[in-house]
This record gives sequence, C-alpha cells and structure tokens, in this order.
Amino acid sequence: MTSRFRFRMLSNVVLFTIFLALAGCGDSFNSGPMTYVESEKLAVELKGKDDLQKSTRKAISDLFGDDPTHIRVPRGSGLPGGGIYLANHQEVAKGEVKQIKLVRPGTNGLEAAPQEGGYALYRKHCLHCHGVSGAGDGPTSTFLYPRPRDYRKGIFKFTSTTTGAKPSRSDLRKTIRHGLHGTSMPSFEALMSDSETEQVIDYMLFLTYRGETELALIDEVAATGELTAETAVEVSTSVFAKWKAAENQVVNPPIPRTPSTRESILRGRELFLGKTSNKLECTGCHGAKGIGDGPSFINQNIFNDVVFGGDPSSQKERLEKIVEATAEEEAKRSGDPKTGEAAASKLREAWKNSLDDWGNPFRPANLNRGIYKGGRRPIDLYWRIAKGINGAKMPAHYPAIDHEKIWDLVNFVLALPYEPALLDGAVLPGALAPPPKVANR
Repeated sequence: MTSRFRFRMLSNVVLFTIFLALAGCGDSFNSGPMTYVESEKLAVELKGKDDLQKSTRKAISDLFGDDPTHIRVPRGSGLPGGGIYLANHQEVAKGEVKQIKLVRPGTNGLEAAPQEGGYALYRKHCLHCHGVSGAGDGPTSTFLYPRPRDYRKGIFKFTSTTTGAKPSRSDLRKTIRHGLHGTSMPSFEALMSDSETEQVIDYMLFLTYRGETELALIDEVAATGELTAETAVEVSTSVFAKWKAAENQVVNPPIPRTPSTRESILRGRELFLGKTSNKLECTGCHGAKGIGDGPSFINQNIFNDVVFGGDPSSQKERLEKIVEATAEEEAKRSGDPKTGEAAASKLREAWKNSLDDWGNPFRPANLNRGIYKGGRRPIDLYWRIAKGINGAKMPAHYPAIDHEKIWDLVNFVLALPYEPALLDGAVLPGALAPPPKVANR
C-alpha cells in the first residue's frame, strides 16, 4: 500500500507532490492516520490564550506540514537535497507514479540509486521507540530504561562538539550505526546500508528541527503576545543555524593521548578521588568505588524501587510512598515531626537531582563495568570528560583541568574495570579513612 505524501519546499521553492511507499510496512502497520504530538508546553505556557495557541499551531503547520504524510521543509534547513531524501516516490503525471532516481556518490562518479526514504525507514526501524513526532513516546518506550530520546528539545547527550552545542552529523551517524551500549538503542550497522542511515538521519533531523522550532515559537509568543509568519521563519532559521554551526565545532584534542602507563593511571586515580589541587568531584556522583553511588544522587535501592518496582507509569506514586514512609520513620525515631519533614524534603530533592533534562530518572555510570553508552574508545571518553554530557549531570571539565590530566583520567577509567583494586580503601573527600586491618591476637 502506498499513502499520499506531500513534500514542499517553502519560500518560493519548487513544489513537490510525492507518494511515499511504506517500505517494509504492510496495511496493518499503516492502520490509520499519523499525527504529530503537540508539545505539552503549548497548553501550559499559553493556557487560556486560544488565539495564540491557534496561531502557533498554524505557524508550525505552515513551516513543516500538517502531519507526517504532508511534509514541508523550510528553506535553509540544510538537509541534503533540500530534504528530498525524506521520501522516495514522485507523481510525474496524473494517475502515474514514477520512482525518483535519487543520486548518491558511486564508485565511478555518480550512480542512480533508488532510495527507500527517511520517512519509511524511520517508521520501520525507529518509530516504535521514538514515536511519530520524535518525542520518545513510541508504543515500546514505556517499557524501556533509559527511555528513548525525545528529539524535540534538540539536545543529544553524546557529542564530539563543544559543550552545549548540537551534535555533528558524524555523531548521529555513530549512534545509529553502533547504538548506545547499556541501553535499548541497538546497532543498525547490519540492518541499514550507509545510504539508508543517511536518510534516517535526515528524517530524525527534520523531527528535531520541527520540535525545536515549536518550543522556540511558544517562548516567543509567551513573551511577546503575538506571532507573525516572518517571525516564525526567523525562529526556524535560527534553529537551522545552530545545527549548521555544529559541523565546525568538533573538539579535537590538541595533544596525543598520554600512554596508558602505571604513572598515568595513578595520576588519573588521584584526580578521580579529588586528591589534587583541582578538587574534582567525580566521587560525588560515581562514588568512592566508582559504582555510581555517590551522595549527590538518590540511594540506589530507593532508585531501583521507584524505577523498576512496578508499572512504569506509577513511578511518582511509588516515590511518594517511599517519601512518606521515610518521613514517618524519621519522625518516630527522633520524636520530632520536623525531622521527618526535613528527611522527606531531602529525599525529594535527591530524586529531582536524579532526573535528566527530559525529566527521566538516570544513574551515574558504574565505571567498574566497562560499559560506556557513548563509546569506549579513548577519544569517546576524552569527549565525555572534557565537554560533559548534554542534558545530564556530567559537567565539562575543560578548561578546569588541562588536556594531559584529561588523558590521565581516561587511562584510569579504562583501567578500572580490569583492576577494581585501584579504588580499594577509597573514601569520599572529607570522610575518615577506614582503620587498617590487623591480625587477630
């Protein structure tokens, strides 16, 4: 079955009417119309302002199309071919459909290569987790931990670019090809060709551009109380500009990796434990043993009870029951209700600190396992330490520490899974060291 797919280039650009062949999807999969999920922020920020809500919806529709089968791509998006790789069939005459011969580099110059199209590939491989709008709300998402990425914020954790910048296209390609270790994001290297991977990236970027523009327009309308077509175009253009700039913001270490000598590993250990003049706070999150149980985060057992203790949709209720029980226990122990209230407040604050920028609970990595979501190459760990993890609590450590020290930390982190004794006897900064073991007499 083919469904009608309208693809438009805005701002006086050529108009395309395209049919999308739903590659790999039967009639049962195409069981009904697909619609974008509206940002929750629209109802919150513009509550009671029906006219402004309506104008914001219209601006998004005018820019990006009414739904996934009527896509519009604004001028200046930067998508290859102006976004033509989002679809793969073009109407050339009334009642006749001819496949577009999308051109991509070949072994001898250029070759015509029929493409499945990013929209079809996304539906087949990605939608069940990331959802129609890229909101991380696909039908399987509720049962996954960590939850699938919500593209609409335009924030991606594992990048090679400067702190807070958009990922490069190479970063997105790496994630799709190799997956994210320790999560439900699989490797698609064996499932999609290089060309198909690029098409999926195009469609994912389209959803991201749309989501970011929607959020920015809501902010604009909330601040000014009005929205014009010209303003909407300016907002979308500013979103595109940030993504284009990222390609020139890749962080390349200015010095080669320090050899992983014993001396370098031990220097990295001292940095990790906060025993140098730099006073790093790695143990605050990762803990003195590097197992992800630092005091900055909620207790691991409580975290497990909330996140994995039942229906994923009832996490808030489970947390509140634990908070109430903690308050009651502390009040009973101390004989002072205020002590119980303080304990409850502290627990709620710890939980809040255990949420990422998407509002999802997460834990610092257990460095003893040797599983690194963003990759285990030395350069991957260099990026995580030097520039942090966007949307998470992992901060950037450059320029607080220089490149030599970053490489020492990389060498320590890579050595720890094979030599956990490196942290034997380690304690949190300021804590008393355990007494030495003595023989029984």
